[in-house]
Amino acid sequence: MTTLPSPPFIEIEGISNFRDIGGTRTSDGKEIRSGLVFRSADPSKPTDSGRKKMSEELGIKVIFDLRSTPEIQRDGPEWSGLEVATDDAYRASGIERRWTPVFADKDYGPEQVAVRYKDYTSTGTEGWVRAYHDILKDGKGSFGKIFAHLAGQKPAPCLINCTAGKDRTGVCIALLLQLAGVDAETTADEYALTDQGLAELKPFFVERLLKNPAISDNEEGVWRMVSAKKENMLAALGMLRDDFGGAEQYIVKQCGLSQAQVEQMKRNLVDA
Repeated sequence: MTTLPSPPFIEIEGISNFRDIGGTRTSDGKEIRSGLVFRSADPSKPTDSGRKKMSEELGIKVIFDLRSTPEIQRDGPEWSGLEVATDDAYRASGIERRWTPVFADKDYGPEQVAVRYKDYTSTGTEGWVRAYHDILKDGKGSFGKIFAHLAGQKPAPCLINCTAGKDRTGVCIALLLQLAGVDAETTADEYALTDQGLAELKPFFVERLLKNPAISDNEEGVWRMVSAKKENMLAALGMLRDDFGGAEQYIVKQCGLSQAQVEQMKRNLVDA
């Protein structure tokens, strides 16, 4: 039985798949603190009112952007025709955008992207587990910066994003929920909400992704690629446990946080 808040989405003009992870129930009946960690798709195009709501109503002070340089600079066939965003408007609103890419530029070349795309378009969960294992392996430095922020004494509310707010963001959020004591089923249900959050954008994503030669002949697979199926996250959580010892061990051993930082982050994430 899922224990997600309802409704979880927040309307921010110009940004899709925007939600607060707060209100999600932990296994011992507590709740993830509201107003601390938000997640979304690409936050490059908020309207003035959307940005004002983020700053003044939600109190967001930091955006952790997990995208790689080619995505931000719109470099590649799947990005053609899309504008490059600037941070000036966010700075004026008192929000700092921190670039924390999961994949280095060298890992975002055509060959590497092709392999990653093939995993995302495959049937079953095996390809997704491989892709999410790569995110965990390559993203430890980026995630470590986010976790260090959340392990502070009074961390400022933050937004975590990638392009769709699904895979890199989804893995990061899953680590936080697992650390805080949310069970696997609920963690996977929270991940699957992205299907609802991206519903209107999926046709656009599919059209754009089909421009990449690596997957241009696999429309059915591309539709799988833009999905957020619960079983894929459940399988990834099994891999997290088997290969990394679970969320807490990953955060300590891979991301380099101390046990004291981990305990402080738990206290910050969960309402007393």
